[in-house]
Amino acid sequence: MSVATASELDSLLEVSARLGADPLLIQAATGNTSLKRDGVLWIKASGKWLAHADREEILIPVDLAETRSRIDRNIDPAGQSAIVNGKKLGTSVETAMHAVLPHCVVFHVHSVNSIAWAVRRDGAAELAGRLAGFHWQWIPYVPSGLALARAIREALARAPLTDVLVLANHGLVVCGDTCEEAEARLREFELRVCVSPRVPPPPQWESLTQLANGTAWRAPQNAALHAIGSDPISRRIVSRGVLYPCQAIFLTPQMTTIPQSADASWLDETRDPFVAVEDAGVLVKEKPNPAVAATLAGLAQVLQRIPDSATVEYLAESDVRGLLCADVYHYREVVEDNSNSWIGR
Repeated sequence: MSVATASELDSLLEVSARLGADPLLIQAATGNTSLKRDGVLWIKASGKWLAHADREEILIPVDLAETRSRIDRNIDPAGQSAIVNGKKLGTSVETAMHAVLPHCVVFHVHSVNSIAWAVRRDGAAELAGRLAGFHWQWIPYVPSGLALARAIREALARAPLTDVLVLANHGLVVCGDTCEEAEARLREFELRVCVSPRVPPPPQWESLTQLANGTAWRAPQNAALHAIGSDPISRRIVSRGVLYPCQAIFLTPQMTTIPQSADASWLDETRDPFVAVEDAGVLVKEKPNPAVAATLAGLAQVLQRIPDSATVEYLAESDVRGLLCADVYHYREVVEDNSNSWIGR
């Protein structure tokens, strides 16, 4: 490895940890970063947390030409493995997306601001004015993997200078020649699309505590989470469907809502990791895993940024079913194994 490459990898790890520590950009193991140099694609391994980039191995090197050849042959390059410092790591589900992008540095984040726009039917039109001067494109929702990589290839064929991609019902991709350039572009994008969240009604702590008393449930201390239940606009939006993949993968494809007057038997009947309590807040299992807590916090932030007047585009039922395949349970286990702190308390 050359000195320059080592320095670039250090920069990638530094910015990865910085992005991963910001819950408005990354939740749990979502998002990924990559660097292309000397025919090698360095990409975040599947299930790893960007926030841990400064203290554990998260990058996996794969042959870029071979990865692109696989894509050309309609073979998904995700799932390749390599031994890094004695540990077996697998490539991200987004490997194909990173490989087809020609840029040296690629950041894929789940920015709550971008998702709040990406789930709106008028999202592309509304962003057009805010992003004047950006080389950007809107990518209609397609599943991660080969389908997304093909959609991005087609988009780049139309506009080769594109370096920002808003992925409908998914997130954001920002590219650059260096980590510094890509991060600066990401920060400018965030300033342009920033949405002030609604101020939700406060949690009804007494009602929540009384309902959870004697059960395996509790009211989380993070007051921001409770907007999912206390804010009628948020509750209405999320009750109608799945906004983006992580909601289905780590939470539930159909939110359970119970009235404040409910008794504990209502809680016994659900296997969901959280329930919304009408006009009061939310209850979570006593020991939710970190990925659930972080995803729930991110969902609350997204919902608070979607206005009541917006027409929301939900994932199709077929897309949700596709997300909840056997592989996702293994992925969730990997994410949980890589958790070493409880985010979202």
